[in-house]
Parts: sequence; structure tokens; C-alpha cells
Amino acid sequence: MNASEQTILGTAHVVIAGEMTIYTARDWRDRLLIAMEAPGDVVLDLSGVSDIDAAGIQLLASLALEAKGAERVLRFAAVSPRILEAFEFCRLMDFFKDALAGAR
Repeated sequence: MNASEQTILGTAHVVIAGEMTIYTARDWRDRLLIAMEAPGDVVLDLSGVSDIDAAGIQLLASLALEAKGAERVLRFAAVSPRILEAFEFCRLMDFFKDALAGAR
């Protein structure tokens, strides 16, 4: 598991690499909640995510709902093919459409 975080001009940028699975979701949750505590928008770079399961998808969905409830923007700067495959399989592309807008 590997992550880097930085806050630039009121936007928290988090790079996630490795697995987002039941085995790592708790650690990712803790790091992402810290990013949510910072003021401004949250940008996730998910291009290095090698695997994701229901726990990882649930984590991203709850983060999206929390951001929306707080009237903040959650964006994905980039996503791995594995993430897109999982979103499509679970029929969540519409749910994440705002976060995915502009993702490479």
C-alpha cells in the first residue's frame, strides 16, 4: 500500500496505489478521512490501483456521498482500468460520473 497526500490551494490531492480491498480498506479510509477534513475539494489519483473489491468500492462511494453532503467536490484525477472495470460491472458509472469527469 502506498499513498501520498498534499494540499494545494485548498484542494487535498491523494495518490492511491496498490490494492483497495477488504484487507486495505481500513487504512485507506483513515487516510481519506484526513483528506476530507482539510478544507476545499478532494482529488484522488487512482491510476495506481491494482485491484479493488466491494470494500474499496464502498469506501469510494461513501467518500462521494460525504463530499456531496458537505457541498464539496470529489474528483478522480486519473483511474486505473481495474477501477473502471469494477464501476462498470457494478453499474456505478452514473453514480461516479461527476468524480470521473476529466479523469485520464
